Amino acid sequence: MKAGFCSLIALQFRLLLDSLPHESITLSKAAMVDVMTKRKLAEYLFDRIKDSGVDTTFGIPGDFILPLYAAQEKTKLKTVVMTHEPSVGYAADAYARLKGLGVGLVTYGAGGLNMINSVGLAYAEESPLLIISGSPETRYRSQKPQLHHCVKNFDTQFNVFKEVTESQALLANPATAQDEIDRVFETTTKYSRPGYIEIPRDMVNYELDVQESAPSAMEAPSAALEEAVHEIIDRLKEAQQPVLFVGVEVRRFNLKDKVVALAEALNIPVVTSILGKASFPESHPCFAGNYFGQFGNPKVKEYVESADLILSLGTVLTEMETAGYTAKLPAKALIQCTAHEVTAGHHTYHGVNLRSLIDQLIDLTTSKVKPTLRFSLPSIEPELIEPKNGDKNLTVAHMINQLNDMMSEKFAVVSDVGDCLYAGMSLKTDIFIAPGYYSSMGFGVPAGIGAQIANPKRRSIILVGDGGFQMTGMEISTAIKLGINPIVILFNNASYAMLRFIDQKRDYYDLQRWDYALLAKALGGKGVTAQTPEEFKQALKDAKNSDSLFLIDARISEDDISPTLRRLTDHFGKKVKASIS
Repeated sequence: MKAGFCSLIALQFRLLLDSLPHESITLSKAAMVDVMTKRKLAEYLFDRIKDSGVDTTFGIPGDFILPLYAAQEKTKLKTVVMTHEPSVGYAADAYARLKGLGVGLVTYGAGGLNMINSVGLAYAEESPLLIISGSPETRYRSQKPQLHHCVKNFDTQFNVFKEVTESQALLANPATAQDEIDRVFETTTKYSRPGYIEIPRDMVNYELDVQESAPSAMEAPSAALEEAVHEIIDRLKEAQQPVLFVGVEVRRFNLKDKVVALAEALNIPVVTSILGKASFPESHPCFAGNYFGQFGNPKVKEYVESADLILSLGTVLTEMETAGYTAKLPAKALIQCTAHEVTAGHHTYHGVNLRSLIDQLIDLTTSKVKPTLRFSLPSIEPELIEPKNGDKNLTVAHMINQLNDMMSEKFAVVSDVGDCLYAGMSLKTDIFIAPGYYSSMGFGVPAGIGAQIANPKRRSIILVGDGGFQMTGMEISTAIKLGINPIVILFNNASYAMLRFIDQKRDYYDLQRWDYALLAKALGGKGVTAQTPEEFKQALKDAKNSDSLFLIDARISEDDISPTLRRLTDHFGKKVKASIS
């Protein structure tokens, strides 16, 4: 009886479908499965970019990517055209560090391959940078690779980018284009590593059948998470002198406020790594200083290395983070928690998400741990960079002290490599962006532009040496064109000072002294030269009141370096000199 009734209903439903127009049947079937819409590939891509919180891209137009630039014009996305492709990468990288995603748009070959170093930096320092490159039409890919900008074959650029990105996609198949775009976006943001999308020129305006993307599946809690959390709590209960060692992943994965909450719950002292500077507020009572092994403040070094528990959150213990492996962080005291694993002593909990770990630690330390865990905060004097008494010439110490007098929440500090970075570690700021691990010169000026575009309320103070400026300093013209007003502090010692101190004085470490102030004026900005503390103080005052780019050519002795850089060059100098001899 029941089976016969069901059969009758099925027959009536089939007769009803047969009586409908073909289009209605198609629509009904689509409604029963997934509603698809027709959208151009570029339209879908730029919607994904905007949905990620990005309002500005960076790039340089070229013939293979011109259709994508034209498509971007139809959106509300702004684009910043830089003067050179490496600067595109540096600017988009700094933007990504503040906004969670940065995007660079470049052409094929001569553009894309010119990006490799800056993308490599972003990969090494875990920055969510997305590079989108145009490429030759799909119909050419079965022919000999004899088009302009080609190298070995049509896949050369794609294969090179595999080495410096977390995920890659060549959008040559309309059937898979949406899934490939979604995959690259997901991995770029999930792992905070660069992604690469290559789009043949004839695919930009190809209409895709776009399905509404299903919500991303929630990651199941790792079976190891609970064990790792309980081991950390047990170790905290036993500790007499613990310290939190906070690194760059805290900032990359937007965990700063959570780490502050954890530190306050425990009343535990906090130090940050060189790359993690400003990942914890330096004005907070729990902040004890920057830990940089034997290169940094000796008092911070002594405190950290005598701790009976070093809870490292988001610090990747690279050569630079450990001050040339001089950091003494014994395995018996160290628990290292990175983005996706926890290592305690000689065993590792794999698949432990850093955000979930910190959430559970906050939950336990604020409500459930008995007795309540509260620790004593040490009083550690910061290492001051003091000018010599009676020194009438401008020094690095004068510059840092006067900059600290000006520092406020109106500024963000962006540094290049060299003593501008190591002296800059003494600046009191809650935004500090620098290539502290990969250490690529030329980062400062373009990154300062990217940072100010990402957060227009914070004026960039760009610290850069004359060597780094001579690589990418012409980007000040980009800032002037955009109408933004970073302050450029140029450490002018007419040399690659860091290399000279590591090795010895040699002719090839000398740099020509440009008239940097005049260059800034020639490009439409403002510039002054400062050779005394009084001139630098007045220059800072004028820069602060300026509504346009302001460059201070700070002329210092070639022998004037910070205590941090002196300790660093003494250490690395022994290795270099041993190799040379």
